[in-house]
Amino acid sequence: MKSLTVAIILTILLCPPSLFQEELEVKENEEISSLSDENAQEIYTQQFLEADFIIAYPRCSNPVIVEKGARFTIMLENFSYSDVEVKLYTAYEPVVDEIDLEVLSFSENSIVVRVPENTPEELYNLTVVGCLGCRQFPKTEPRAVSVVEKIDGNFTFVHISDFHIGDIRGFKENIRETIGWKAAKKCVEEVNLLHPDFVVITGDLVFGQLYPFEYSFEYRTLYEILQQFDVPTYLCPGNHDGYVQCGQDGFKFWQKYFGPLYYSFDYGKAHFIMANSYDWPKVNRRGISYVVFQWGGYIGKEQLKWIEEDLKESNAKLKFIALHHNPLWNTTNDSLIRKIGYVGRKELLSLIEEYDVDGVLAGHVHYDNVTIRNDTIYITTTTAASSLDKEDAYWGYRPIEIKNWSIYSYNYKEPEYSVPSYRLNITFEGNDRAIIRNDLDMDVVAHLSFVLPSEYHGKYEVKNGVVIMERMNDELLQIYVVSTIDKKTEKEIYVELL
Repeated sequence: MKSLTVAIILTILLCPPSLFQEELEVKENEEISSLSDENAQEIYTQQFLEADFIIAYPRCSNPVIVEKGARFTIMLENFSYSDVEVKLYTAYEPVVDEIDLEVLSFSENSIVVRVPENTPEELYNLTVVGCLGCRQFPKTEPRAVSVVEKIDGNFTFVHISDFHIGDIRGFKENIRETIGWKAAKKCVEEVNLLHPDFVVITGDLVFGQLYPFEYSFEYRTLYEILQQFDVPTYLCPGNHDGYVQCGQDGFKFWQKYFGPLYYSFDYGKAHFIMANSYDWPKVNRRGISYVVFQWGGYIGKEQLKWIEEDLKESNAKLKFIALHHNPLWNTTNDSLIRKIGYVGRKELLSLIEEYDVDGVLAGHVHYDNVTIRNDTIYITTTTAASSLDKEDAYWGYRPIEIKNWSIYSYNYKEPEYSVPSYRLNITFEGNDRAIIRNDLDMDVVAHLSFVLPSEYHGKYEVKNGVVIMERMNDELLQIYVVSTIDKKTEKEIYVELL
């Protein structure tokens, strides 16, 4: 009876979004309009619901990273308009740029567009406007396009796993930081400071194993938190994202919010396969509240065939497979029956070896591990916010550095450890001053921005930082700054008016 009472109390604390949860600083969750321009905002609010087509690609969970002046293809579903316009709007920033993309061609399935040469380097919301006569029907996909100066063989991405929105097991590690999803949001804050080229998240983004109909709340909350990333994010699912219980199928929510359960993307000459290692038939994904029948790995024949064809067609210099369950480890114990192991893992390992996959990214076990087998690096990263399954584990995330299309570094500390959360902190004192504390055992290059009235353009100097870009409208000036913070030090970065 006591345990039931505790469970009820925890459910009350965690479920309703109004209790103990900080207000998320995002705008228009699913409809997404981060526009500050009043006219554009009016068009969105009046006409968004009239648009009946779908932007299948790019999406916030599978964005496109494109160079200035380059072209990319937008994939559509149910598009039947006589003309089209395509725009970019700066994602979730106080100063919003509106960029008109050149439409090179379009059909009911796709639009080919070109990015102007003078587009600022930023992460953008993508708006497709179907035109029929004098009427316009817009649809927006948030954080779907990242415009960069150049894509080359030297870049950094961050690997995160086991985000676990809705998971109460983090209470065992830190009650205060579990309530209100503070640990997950702190992870986002720190990654934004490091500002990698993109982020890869390998599954278990929600919990799905506590109370009836929780997916409705958890997926929406997750979606809102992910909008706080100011860099592109690529997602693949884990077992907690796809349970079937109380009439809800987690994967249907995944497809609604994030699209396909597996896909691939390219970053220049690097190729990433985002696989679904919880590919069990629906009957095997069933559960009753905290009791689920299978939580181990499964990659079906159809997906294995797709992975092989995808690898066969790629001529990339660098190849990664990202998925939730590490294929090196059988998951026989991840089942109530405890007889069925990781289905498809041997076939996947054969493909990894045959097609010279350089790296495999995984999570699931809530601790760090690095194993090298046949020249492939298998990297498992700890959880960002849930319980820990090993004595030396901690909440964290893993920057992976690539040099000349080769994996250069992936450990914060040898032989296998990721960056621990809560060792990198920023505090803003007004709009013109910030203090960054770096308690890590490594130097970091921090990215931040200050917002001033536009009248101060050309009348300021940034102390202890380097200005890399400005953006301005009639009212506001946004100043982008980088600053190197030595390990175990604190630095104040501020704007001095001239």
